[in-house]
Amino acid sequence: LLRSEGLVTTSAPPPVVPPVQPPPPPSAQPPGGPLGVRVNTEDVVLTPDYWNADSTVATLRVTVTNTGGRAERITLAYTLPPGLTDAGTPGCQPTGGANHSCVGWDAEPGARFSATIRVRVDGDAWRTMPLTGSVQVTAVAPGVSGAAYDDEGFPVLFPPGPPVPGISLRADEVLFDISGAPSTLTVRLGNTGEVDAAGRVEVLLPAGVTAGDTGSGCAAVTPDRTRCELGVLPAGRTATLRLTLAASAEAQRRAPLAGAVIGRLDPRSGRDRQVQMSFRISAAAADATPPVGVPGPTASQGVLAAGGGPADDDASTRRTAIALIAVSGLLVVLALTLATRSLRRRSDITVPERPATDR
Repeated sequence: LLRSEGLVTTSAPPPVVPPVQPPPPPSAQPPGGPLGVRVNTEDVVLTPDYWNADSTVATLRVTVTNTGGRAERITLAYTLPPGLTDAGTPGCQPTGGANHSCVGWDAEPGARFSATIRVRVDGDAWRTMPLTGSVQVTAVAPGVSGAAYDDEGFPVLFPPGPPVPGISLRADEVLFDISGAPSTLTVRLGNTGEVDAAGRVEVLLPAGVTAGDTGSGCAAVTPDRTRCELGVLPAGRTATLRLTLAASAEAQRRAPLAGAVIGRLDPRSGRDRQVQMSFRISAAAADATPPVGVPGPTASQGVLAAGGGPADDDASTRRTAIALIAVSGLLVVLALTLATRSLRRRSDITVPERPATDR
């Protein structure tokens, strides 16, 4: 669902290619089983220098955690979106298409490993944004049937461009909370030129984030592309467009993902101006999904200090709260006891009778 929520003006400040989906997990351990693994990815973020190069080498940082109750053999694999190729990650090799696999390693319960994957972003990759890849991990152990499996997407984030004078564009991150309710995308298109221009914004969405009812100058061009006409944008002004987005449960599970916006200005005189950029789509539901069960890290993996997870922190907090309540209760009981004894002492004191002569 995508619908326009509002458009205001303030003072100035290509087709979607869905990511290659990983193969289905070979098997999954039941909740509470002896095996468990989780993968977390960071974004591939490109700087404005990207626009001045034929290609750019960037890094994708991945963290893998053994969430099971025994030592595991963990393997890692990743799928790159169109326009990205591996830039020579040690210990990894292509397995066909956009898929790559890496050597495996052993991990004790609670161990966390980091891996850095080097990717090369083609100078024309921006033409097919939004771009999203994925990382998959599998854990097995001797004597345990099946495997634990987890995967997570990663967005490729392009800065606004290619740089064109007289126009500015900005799109904020979209976050779906744990309820999965619709969220808001805010886009700002600025006319930094010297003449008025008609403004237009197109929103490109990944698979699972679809366009539904639109209004206030917005219309669906294709299921994954929506165009919003902003009207005449005076020179030195910025138009702010707020759109409500909704995503399927599967799309939220695969998050983070990438969307894209294209901003265009058609001035009354002079050439048209156009820039585009990508924005991040994240979902709390992805972090809330319990790790379950295709292949394997890089030679650059490093061991991170194994620490208590969120569950351990919550348990520690509860224990501390219970202890404070117990101490407070004991102090109240002690205070009441002292007060009672004090009253009893006062009641035991008798006033002697006055002599008869004084009566």
